[in-house]
Amino acid sequence: MLLDVESNEDLELIKNSLNELLIREWSSFGAKKHEVSREKILDLFNKFKELGVFQFIRETSLTNALIINELLGENLLPGIIATTAMLGVESPATLGFNYVPEADKAEIILSPKGIAYKDEVELIEVNSPDPSIKMFKIINGNWKASDLDFNKAMLMASAQIIGHGIACMKEAIEYAKTRTTFGKPIGSYQAIKHRIVDDVISLELVRSRYLSNPKDVQSIFKHAYRKALKSILDSIQIHGGIGFTADLDLHLHLKRVIALEKIFH
Repeated sequence: MLLDVESNEDLELIKNSLNELLIREWSSFGAKKHEVSREKILDLFNKFKELGVFQFIRETSLTNALIINELLGENLLPGIIATTAMLGVESPATLGFNYVPEADKAEIILSPKGIAYKDEVELIEVNSPDPSIKMFKIINGNWKASDLDFNKAMLMASAQIIGHGIACMKEAIEYAKTRTTFGKPIGSYQAIKHRIVDDVISLELVRSRYLSNPKDVQSIFKHAYRKALKSILDSIQIHGGIGFTADLDLHLHLKRVIALEKIFH
């Protein structure tokens, strides 16, 4: 992307290791990621834990943690991995205001009221906007004080949301280079070119807020959701009819972003 963030050896090492893991264990599922079995998801979770991804997020700088969470969003990781990464813990965890995803796979649940073991929280399953995750409504819980920062986790969720937008913009850019109409790539037409540029700049402006001056977390989250949602919808439109099919994962990114907005609403 456009924003120049100073890298470091530790960050590059974990990114490279993570990319190797994703290529080996995850990328091959393509647009069928929402059909992956529970067993495979939990196996992948354990591989993330063994690699030290969650520990790295917990112990590294805020900027590094946000960049890793962007990468997780971009690769459309299973919900329980995404929510655990927001918290930087090593046990399966989920979080939310009134709704929490993947509580069936979680051991702990974090809300603004505190933290609780899953068995201490009364939940009912509700319809999920994302077919790859189960969604639950919190009825009540035995909440205890926690040193986990809910606002920090919300900032990580903002980074994941932008990651989803980045992934869809990358797909739109590649499609615009190869899809031709009237003998020219569609990316050569100003209507497409300007829309892509506007969306990429919008995503970068959100990144600049949480990477350089992460204040007013709720405002950043709402900003991330609006701009990522627009970028994803534009990407679907740029792809034409195929953008609305299950042949691509654009619709999965869209549904995940909508689900993330639901749990922090």
